[in-house]
Amino acid sequence: MPALDDNRDPSWIRATRLWLVGLTIGLVGVGMYVSRLFSRPLTAIVVFIVLLMGPFGHARLWLMRHLATSLSIGAIGGWALAILAAVFDAVMAAQLLTARTDYTLPFISGDVVGWVGPVWFSSHAIIFLAIVFAGPIARVRRWARSGSPAQPTSLERRDFLRGIGRAGVGLPFVVSLSGVETSYDFRVEEREVELPHWPPALDGLRVAHLSDIHVGGAMDLEKLTRVAELTNGAEPDIVLHTGDFLTHRLPGFDEPLYDALAQIRAPHGQWACLGNHDYDNPTRFVGRLAGCGVETLRNRAARLEIRGESVEIAGLEFAFYRPGAAERYAAAVAGLGPRTGTPRILLCHDPTAFATLPAGCADLVLSGHTHGGHVGVQVGDSALTVVGMLGFPDQGVFERENMKLYVTRCVGFYGYPIRLGIPPEIALLVLRSPGRAETT
Repeated sequence: MPALDDNRDPSWIRATRLWLVGLTIGLVGVGMYVSRLFSRPLTAIVVFIVLLMGPFGHARLWLMRHLATSLSIGAIGGWALAILAAVFDAVMAAQLLTARTDYTLPFISGDVVGWVGPVWFSSHAIIFLAIVFAGPIARVRRWARSGSPAQPTSLERRDFLRGIGRAGVGLPFVVSLSGVETSYDFRVEEREVELPHWPPALDGLRVAHLSDIHVGGAMDLEKLTRVAELTNGAEPDIVLHTGDFLTHRLPGFDEPLYDALAQIRAPHGQWACLGNHDYDNPTRFVGRLAGCGVETLRNRAARLEIRGESVEIAGLEFAFYRPGAAERYAAAVAGLGPRTGTPRILLCHDPTAFATLPAGCADLVLSGHTHGGHVGVQVGDSALTVVGMLGFPDQGVFERENMKLYVTRCVGFYGYPIRLGIPPEIALLVLRSPGRAETT
């Protein structure tokens, strides 16, 4: 939560601080109430909100103080800014609290206002990250410039910093707004994946890998139809989904999903596992998927005949609790039956499971979940993301013994922040037998 001990601030900044404290307390109270209604862990709700609002509030107070000093905002302008920011806070909170309920609030979910919360929150996240890294960067600069004979005067430095402040204060909001377009910049990314034991008869098999569609809100029928068209245009032999189809917004939010999936065509069908957002009513949901041509694999495998060769497509249920997750995944894999030399593609929503899956349980594991890192810098097939720097599989190909994992950047996104620098992906994987990738 924001600090409470700076009485040197103008009255409008002190009021902002009290507002942020009250907003945090209010969100905690609502979270406690919701946790009782839906039997969700109370501690997790409270900790999540505090961790969410702490950096948010810190970034807001820094921004207000920066505006007050670098732009010399007076009392009237300061109060106007504080009130406008509070309105945006309220919209963001309302969107956050109603994201998984049946309450109909069409105004805050519209095409324009619906982006207020994501842009508002993600811009504050950028400010907070800048604050975190500013200290170490400043220390490095001071060390690099120590002993330099041409140091600027304090007045020159102050004028320079004010100029930078005026130009840069809106940068996080500009970057965040750019994420609106990036979030729906759907593209097909084709790449070859060589598998050590992939049979020559299946060389060149084209697999469309879709994940984290997250229907709801702005992910509407028009956008999902575009995804279906791009997928069909890639001419896949088979379409494999790795979960998180749902987002949970307003009643009937998921109807566009089924209409779009029914448009996708592939000779060997569509197959799926479930993601962590797909379990509110999985029996109903699996039935709806089947109705539009998607077969869901819940800790089971299906055997297909492709080009005269048997192929297994298997899917694992999502392990919600970290303690014992490796054991549950191992038990689920054991339940698929022994490997008999039949090629197997395993669908597992969570890419972190790859590190502990039984050795040799599949030729290729497909996952989503991380949205490609969600925030970072994408250069071709490579990216620098916070998720990747923390050691989690964010996107691309990973290898362990004779198994390979492909983590897609995914189609959609869930909650805050919106995609920043990491575009969505319809992955088209061309599976290759050993040595074939170089010769074809």
